[in-house]
Amino acid sequence: MRVLLVSANREHLPDPIFPLGLAYIAAAAQRAGHEVAVADLCFGRRPLRALRQQIAAFQPEVVGLSIRNVDNAAYPLTVDYLDCHRKAVAAIRETTGAPLVLGGSGFSILPGSYMEELQGDWGIRGEGEQAFVALLDALENGRSATGIPALLSRERVGSNDAGIMPVPEIGPRRGEGLHPNRRLFDYPRYLRRGGTGNIQTKRGCIFKCNYCTYPLLEGKRFRTREAADIVDEIEALQRDYGPHPLFFVDSILNAPRGHIEGICEEILHRGLELRWSCYATPLKLDRQQARLMARAGCEGLELGTDAVDDGQLKRLGKSFDADAVRAANRHCLEAGLRVCHTVIFGAPGETEDSIRTTCRALRAMQATAVVAMTGVRVYPGTPLADRLIAARKVDADAIGLKPAFYVEPEVAGFLPEYLQQQARAAGNWVLPGMEPPLLPSSQRLLRVLGVSGPLWRLLRFRWMRGISRGKFHRPATSWGVPNQRRNLV
Repeated sequence: MRVLLVSANREHLPDPIFPLGLAYIAAAAQRAGHEVAVADLCFGRRPLRALRQQIAAFQPEVVGLSIRNVDNAAYPLTVDYLDCHRKAVAAIRETTGAPLVLGGSGFSILPGSYMEELQGDWGIRGEGEQAFVALLDALENGRSATGIPALLSRERVGSNDAGIMPVPEIGPRRGEGLHPNRRLFDYPRYLRRGGTGNIQTKRGCIFKCNYCTYPLLEGKRFRTREAADIVDEIEALQRDYGPHPLFFVDSILNAPRGHIEGICEEILHRGLELRWSCYATPLKLDRQQARLMARAGCEGLELGTDAVDDGQLKRLGKSFDADAVRAANRHCLEAGLRVCHTVIFGAPGETEDSIRTTCRALRAMQATAVVAMTGVRVYPGTPLADRLIAARKVDADAIGLKPAFYVEPEVAGFLPEYLQQQARAAGNWVLPGMEPPLLPSSQRLLRVLGVSGPLWRLLRFRWMRGISRGKFHRPATSWGVPNQRRNLV
């Protein structure tokens, strides 16, 4: 069958992100013998016109639309992507009568709502490599698609089915040996504009952060790839596209124990000279692990810290305490690694004391950068959403397609001005919800000048910290003008 895969993501800040998930789907469909083309809407002045032209020329028999994100998850400067998705669907429907299959991580968070809103013929929640190929086989041979795991149809999704649906139980060997097909995309353009390539080494998550959707999307256990297979893919990328930095997109790279160690040892065994960064957890990030990562080419880590206050860490469902955060930060800096802490302020139970405790600890640790989120994004089906609903702090109907955020009422008046004061004093803070981290023109200029890798690393320079301080010269004392496309619950 002729299959057109459409990547709907148009976000360029902080960087355009290569659609890795759709590249896996493309590889699976090609391996099954289908003719696959890709329409990537991320670049170009008139991407929808280009989409219509490509559909008219290719005449697809099936169209798959990948929805990567629901919104930018920042409050109050929230950017909702629903309208972009509506326009993409309209362009597809205007040009072809081929069945439309919806999927992607954003779709999987709200599959019922998206099916109803975008009127997809089919939808796939969670991983799609097997379900999409099974659907194509059924459509090609005129068989019923009923019973395909993770597959939704218009008939099977009612108007009340708007919440997240847990993915079916996934075996550890699912999709083994499948590498994403990057050649169908303009991968070099992502390298020029985004500064890094991306690699996935496992799926699933065993941790229980109460706001997080990863266990719902990928399952509640780790499913890891073999180290040799991962490094084979890395070697091929460096050979085919030239040396370039990589980012490991796993929700957490340094768990389970032995996983990152195996990858690093394989990189060192092959004598590869690499530059890479990743998401990591402070849990059990010791001196030996940090040094091994640095030897294997790691430049920096983005730690999912969330808070440096024991009470707030416990309320967020984290698996570590404040001492573990301090130790991990110290081990990374001693190993020569740059560190960025991602922190959430204003989650349930937050107090002025817990905010001040976290901020004092962040100043003392002297990390490279801090990304501070104001308010916590509430997704349906997460423990956080369930608890807020049970405590009657939020109506279940308020958590849907419209982005929903929670800010603890006790600190709502204190938080915006205080965090901006902290950002001005430190110079290495980013507040995505209060001030845009970077102008698009500045981002493009930095990449043109050859700056690669995560841009937060620039905050180690005094001149960059000076620019950052200037954004918060006059701290706002309120949340500003509400964005009509977000909902504070």
